[in-house]
Amino acid sequence: MLAGNAMAQGAPEASPPKAEGPAVLDALMVEGTPQARYDSRLSDVGSRLNSDITEIPRTIDVIPEQLLQDQHAREMEEVYRYFPNVVNNDGYGGTREDYIIRGFRRRDDVYRNGVRLKSNSRIDPSTIDSIQIIKGPVSDIGQMTPGGLVNITTKKPSWTARNHLETNFDSYGERQAMFDSTGPLSETFAYRIVGSAESSNSFRDDTLVQRQFLAPTMSWIGADGASVTVGYEFSKDKRPLDRGFITYPTGGGRRAVADVARSTRYDAGFTKRDSTYHQGEVDVAIPMRSDRWMLEGKLFYNHERTDEIHTEVRSIQSNGLLVRRVEGNDDRNLDTFFGRLQTRGEFEALLPVKVATGIEYRRQKESWINYTGADQVGGTVANPASWRLIDNSARPTARTARRVEQTDFGPFVQTDIALLPTVTLTLGARYELSKGSARVENLLRSGTTVGSYPVDRNLTKTAGVMWKAMEDVSFFANYADTFQPHNFYNGDTQVFPAEKGRQYEVGSKLNLMGERLFMTAALFDIKQSNVVESSNGVAVLTGGQRSRGAELSVVGNPVEGWNIRAAVGYVDAELRSVDRTIDGNRPTNVPTHNASLWSSYEFKDPSSPLVGLGLGAGVTLVGNRYGDAQHSFELGSYTLVDTGVWYYIPVGEKKVRLDLGVKNLTDKSYLTASGGTYRVSAGAPRTVYGGVSFDF
Repeated sequence: MLAGNAMAQGAPEASPPKAEGPAVLDALMVEGTPQARYDSRLSDVGSRLNSDITEIPRTIDVIPEQLLQDQHAREMEEVYRYFPNVVNNDGYGGTREDYIIRGFRRRDDVYRNGVRLKSNSRIDPSTIDSIQIIKGPVSDIGQMTPGGLVNITTKKPSWTARNHLETNFDSYGERQAMFDSTGPLSETFAYRIVGSAESSNSFRDDTLVQRQFLAPTMSWIGADGASVTVGYEFSKDKRPLDRGFITYPTGGGRRAVADVARSTRYDAGFTKRDSTYHQGEVDVAIPMRSDRWMLEGKLFYNHERTDEIHTEVRSIQSNGLLVRRVEGNDDRNLDTFFGRLQTRGEFEALLPVKVATGIEYRRQKESWINYTGADQVGGTVANPASWRLIDNSARPTARTARRVEQTDFGPFVQTDIALLPTVTLTLGARYELSKGSARVENLLRSGTTVGSYPVDRNLTKTAGVMWKAMEDVSFFANYADTFQPHNFYNGDTQVFPAEKGRQYEVGSKLNLMGERLFMTAALFDIKQSNVVESSNGVAVLTGGQRSRGAELSVVGNPVEGWNIRAAVGYVDAELRSVDRTIDGNRPTNVPTHNASLWSSYEFKDPSSPLVGLGLGAGVTLVGNRYGDAQHSFELGSYTLVDTGVWYYIPVGEKKVRLDLGVKNLTDKSYLTASGGTYRVSAGAPRTVYGGVSFDF
């Protein structure tokens, strides 16, 4: 279930004991997985207003860390498909996080502990405590895609000692190890340090992923409830940018995806991409007069450096030969600074009121050198390796230095008003000022172009109501709007008007079987104007987009040891074009429906000879999608079946866990997403995996 409302604040994972008493640590369950590791109903890391999921008038889905382990999720893209109306996207050749929610593709909508973060890297799953997917606009955070956002809650120090060692491997060459250690240093200090290292091959030819990750964090909590958490995160990620398959013309404006082996690569062996980032984060909370009011602050800084070289297919000649060229980016430096100051509390003003208000500031700067080599002709759709590509990047035909800056800041407020004991009204707003600029300098020929977005002022607002009709049945409705200025990452300094969107949503939340099962059902209607579609890296302004649909999800543990997660989503999404050429077309990569089921059972009875044994299985279904806005080719539908088994071996008060499983059990051949005519991502074949972990 859910952890909190919308935005994480980064508080410690568990409070320390009172200063006057000794620390009492929870005992480990040697029988198997503690049920608490599957539960995330209450927020441990905070939000604008900390709330139980049943009190929030919007749809929010969450997956806790334990499910990532049970499903052997090595990338976040393996998790998205377990949410209704959430599917994967191209992700710049598989090197970045990318997804679509309720028909809308994210843009800079990956949040880390409540901070909107653009990143050129993957998120290492070792750092994840939970993944929250907030559906629809959140007006008090300002800029976002109206479909929703993903917030990653990272692991924080705990006053319950726990040490975890883990290693993972699979049949295609995954080799990964991680450690996670947390606990008290004293009655007021706690630490956590998480690290991992990986060197893994893939089912794709010449694809080696190497990454190292380290994240130490320290927390202090005073006797008066004041707290400070300081964290640092380092990641080094090396992997090739893989454009996947290509399409070829079949006549009448139609195209088809190349029918080649899943391992086939259309780029060169010298393709590579290296990315390193350093992140620092500070969270402070200070009680004001009483524990009913808190003053909270957050500072966040990220520096990221990326270099990459890859190959793009440009076209297919009439004689069947491929036209390709080498491209890349050197010295790509990305810096993001974020600050927040807010106060949060509650008071009586005829009616009980909870409020959070403050101001946020975000500044992002990115600079890089982009280059392209001369076209190279050779190889075919069926046999691209028949022509050996050469690295001609030292003699580029184009080389430009680019710089993009974006700044936004503004005050926000969110409030919950208890109109009746069973009715709560939620209101939120943000007045945001934003601006951006870009500079492109031609390094081979003279010439510099600049572009800028002047200061843009926008007021976004939301209203929601939650009615607790019965003890275990609630109904909700909400309205929210949002905006998002366009950026300059499309290769030029073209200025587009800001995207603006709004959502209407109604739904119901039910607690069943004595709160062992939680169900959410919702209907939604979303509109957005000034949408920019990207095809093969070229930005095109469309008239807008509309998505209407429904969702149903069920999460819980009906009996001890049994955990279940089921979801089904339907969305009717259509584009509106300026020139009417694609009116009514479904957006790229958006299916009309998706569904999923994950169920696991772990024997808990100490008297049972099977105690410690766990079994899990999952099924995900994604409907047919189109590979471009013109509907010139389809990606098809697919159904995947995953299975897993694990067993706990008690070693005194410690425990060892053995994992074994199969992903894509039926060896389904499928396509995950399209980035354009020559950028179609292939899904992984049947993969056997294993793992060993040790808790002490």
